Amino acid sequence: MKNKNLWLYGIIAFTILFIASAVIFRVFNVEILPSQFYGALIGVVITAIITVFLLKGQTSQEMERDKDVKIFEQKIKVYSEFTERMWAMLDDGTVTDEELKELRTICFRRLVFYLNSEQINNIYEQINKIDFENDDTAMKAVGEITHILQNSLKPDENVKSSDLIKLFNSFDKKKFEEKEEPEQVVSIAENTVQQQQPTTNNVRYWHFNTLYEQQQIQAFKNGNWVLALIEYGEEWRTNAIRQVKPNDVIFLFKRGGAGYIGAFRALDPTAKILEAGNEYTETEIAKFDIYEGLKDGASLCSNILVEPIAYNFKGVGYYTVRRRTIERMNDFEAVKFLLNRFNGKDLSEDQLTGKGKLDNDTTLTLNENYFAEIIRNNNL
Repeated sequence: MKNKNLWLYGIIAFTILFIASAVIFRVFNVEILPSQFYGALIGVVITAIITVFLLKGQTSQEMERDKDVKIFEQKIKVYSEFTERMWAMLDDGTVTDEELKELRTICFRRLVFYLNSEQINNIYEQINKIDFENDDTAMKAVGEITHILQNSLKPDENVKSSDLIKLFNSFDKKKFEEKEEPEQVVSIAENTVQQQQPTTNNVRYWHFNTLYEQQQIQAFKNGNWVLALIEYGEEWRTNAIRQVKPNDVIFLFKRGGAGYIGAFRALDPTAKILEAGNEYTETEIAKFDIYEGLKDGASLCSNILVEPIAYNFKGVGYYTVRRRTIERMNDFEAVKFLLNRFNGKDLSEDQLTGKGKLDNDTTLTLNENYFAEIIRNNNL
């Protein structure tokens, strides 16, 4: 519309000049060839029109550039606020449902207006992976989401999410240390506090949280009996693995309400740890890096070498919730609860169908003698 008006005004102006010049030539008998004058006049008009168009185009480009700069600046501000809130959730090592709801509010208040469909779907996938029963999944998801947002701002500078996680962890120097503290229990008969060692015949009990169910279960199906985890710039989980002794019992926890799905005996040697920067054979990487952590930038890929002594793919539930990837189980009531459940006691009919099986079609070869010994030693 503006272009049409500009042409109209130009034609009107040119017509007025043309008529006025003709009148002037006739009245004052100007001694100049009309063709020369009109040629010059047309040149001036054309030059003026071109100049107007150039100025208009330049102004439009400047306005568009200013608009893009303002949008980019606002996008950085929104992204910064959102990522700051995400990483703050990890400060106490626990991500709650309330914190996720607050993050959702921030997301739909401002963030979604700067996301395309692909980014929304990618962020959805990461949020969906966060497990309230496994804090490590939250850190991984936050790193990936930050990577998605950062990549949309600087597509040519591809910073890995693992680099962000390692940077975040580097600010916390308080590493987890497994404490060999005996559990305090109250003797009802004597009403006194006694010391109860959390071992049975020198067997200690451990909780282990599955990081990604699909890869962990697939390793079992391949006959690869390792309980695997990965670390990004931290060591406390690996240090805990180093404290596991041969014949210790490790209970494997799975998300989604099933609870614990397996009990394992630690072998001798008990662990295999792959460190970033070292060279390993393809066979070693396939066996001891089931999450492909080294490729993703993990600093450590750590494994407990085990054999199954009891298994129930339907899950046997849980006595208490434990959020760490790995930790000692000093609560004997929780240990006895799991041993009884894996022994088939107090299970529903549906749960009983999963006893001794990896899935509906796969029956496992278990070290039942060792499990029976554990049951006897605990007087169950």
